[in-house]
Amino acid sequence: MINLNFSKITVQEALSILKPFDEKWIKTYYNFLQTYIQGKEIEVSTSGTTGRRKMISVSKLQMQKSASATLNYFNLREGNSTLLSLSCDYIAGKMMIVRAVEGKLNLFLGKPCSDPSNYLSSEFDFVPLVPMQVQNIIKTGKVTQIKKLLIGGGKLNDEILHQLKKHKTPVFESFAMTETLTHFAVKQISPVYNEWFKTINGFEIDINKKGELIIKKNSITNCELKTRDLIEKKSNSEFKWLGRSDHIINSGGIKLIPEEIERKISKLISVQFVLVGVPDKKLGEKIAIVSNEPLKIELSKINDLLSKYERIHSAFVVKYFPITQSGKIRRKELIKTLNV
Repeated sequence: MINLNFSKITVQEALSILKPFDEKWIKTYYNFLQTYIQGKEIEVSTSGTTGRRKMISVSKLQMQKSASATLNYFNLREGNSTLLSLSCDYIAGKMMIVRAVEGKLNLFLGKPCSDPSNYLSSEFDFVPLVPMQVQNIIKTGKVTQIKKLLIGGGKLNDEILHQLKKHKTPVFESFAMTETLTHFAVKQISPVYNEWFKTINGFEIDINKKGELIIKKNSITNCELKTRDLIEKKSNSEFKWLGRSDHIINSGGIKLIPEEIERKISKLISVQFVLVGVPDKKLGEKIAIVSNEPLKIELSKINDLLSKYERIHSAFVVKYFPITQSGKIRRKELIKTLNV
């Protein structure tokens, strides 16, 4: 790991520490930090939440606003320790560096990996991770080394949630997109579970006729954002995420949200899986389950939990899932790899 304690060193000194290293992942951190302090606009690729993936430019001031919101929400103070083992190629990694600089945090950089357990030999005040990383640190018992854990980049299954609740560590789930410079809404999921996301830093939301999330008031980039995320709205600042409109499976005229069905059956399935719609002559589409390992339970037992419209008709096993930059499964690409 590389230690950059911004409570004791300047950004220029941090650059001097990073400069001698040849590893690509460290060079990525170095290049971003250099661009950031120069005040230049930074181009980042969107994940496709609001439509097709595209490049957008963000300013230093916008990143500072986002960083300030996170620092205040999680009560992070000068000298607090944080671990970053996410790629700086994407907005989540970039923004953690900005938070460390602006909040004068004690930042530890680890090579991005799926299992950061080896970096957790000491205690950290704040650590952002993606679900796969969380799953691995649970196995090694290193969750207790984190005082506040922020999880983003995908949904957690019920088994991970169950394991997290065995520990006292406050765990939060973020709702994020590149266009808002990472998270604009957060909810605590352990040891207390809250099903409603609450916006931070003055963001306000609405919902369209399709049930899709609209960000009406955007305090970071000051523009309205339309998404394909299906939500249940509680207020202008609270919502429950249901799924994605571009993932809907139309089976015999019944529109099914696969993410909702996945939540129903996740307790029964111990391997990584996703539900997709595959072509069917009679129904138009039928539900199939795709996993990265063979299922350890019969489909009939899974279907016992589901209504007749939600039942799974077939199962596929793949070596790997095509994923987005934030670790989410690209369902449309996945369907193309299946022999259907």
